[in-house]
Amino acid sequence: MERLSIALDERGFSVASIHGNKPQSRRQLALSLFRQNKVQVLIATDVMARGLDIPNVSHVINFDAPATYDDYVHRIGRTGRAGQKGMALTFVD
Repeated sequence: MERLSIALDERGFSVASIHGNKPQSRRQLALSLFRQNKVQVLIATDVMARGLDIPNVSHVINFDAPATYDDYVHRIGRTGRAGQKGMALTFVD
């Protein structure tokens, strides 16, 4: 997660990340910055992304393919809510 965050930051994106190895206070800060549009990209592990309710997410990019169809639907459901348009992309090896 952190390597991806650093790589995107080096390419000019404003990035925040949430994952299990990050203290709760830092996770809350990352979510707050993303919700306030102060960072462009929020990187989250599958477990950390569960239960997030963030309006106006335009893109969900799956770095790893989800294990099941239900997991996929759950992940991409972060975008295109309430009649909004969104895009979901998945890297395939």
